Amino acid sequence: MQNTLDFDKNIICNVDDCCIEYGIVFGNTQKELLLVKAGQEGSARGYQDKYLKLAHRIHEKYGISVVCSSDPSSEINQMAHAMQILENEGLLVANTQVYFAGFSKGASIGCIQGTAFPQIVRYLLVNPPMMINTIKISRAAKNFNGEKMTFAFGSDDPSVGFADILRLHKRENLSVKIIPDQDHNLSRNNFDLTEFVERELLQ
Repeated sequence: MQNTLDFDKNIICNVDDCCIEYGIVFGNTQKELLLVKAGQEGSARGYQDKYLKLAHRIHEKYGISVVCSSDPSSEINQMAHAMQILENEGLLVANTQVYFAGFSKGASIGCIQGTAFPQIVRYLLVNPPMMINTIKISRAAKNFNGEKMTFAFGSDDPSVGFADILRLHKRENLSVKIIPDQDHNLSRNNFDLTEFVERELLQ
């Protein structure tokens, strides 16, 4: 039987030198929404539809809108573009709180560019490549004044050794976690990505 799972709306934007995809599962509230950013060259759906499945499971449980974004190689400000899309789609109003989950390069983009947007109050930053933009990521962590920023690294991720740098900024609203026996893609041991995002970002 063919899989019919899809986003409620798919958007393709050609911006400067790149193409950005957005997939939206619409919720029934403008109070909160979840923005998911893939890793470099990753699609809005994710490998084996992992972000699409996450979006539907989160929406079914919490009723919020979930927007998944691809991550093209580009120098544009992808977070500014994403926030404009949220506004254009009527998802982002004056009192909307945005929760952000970014993976790999998507985590770096969210951390560095996203902190310019006070509407983004919680971050889950999974396996950002710390060997690139170490100073910018550390500065963003140091200056973060929102509700919650969590860095998470698989124990076998290449950047796990940089966790101690981020721990220098550890405080009530910023934490660093190591996921045992996981690699960069969180692909081992039937890892439940949705449960992880829910626990670290939505509860």
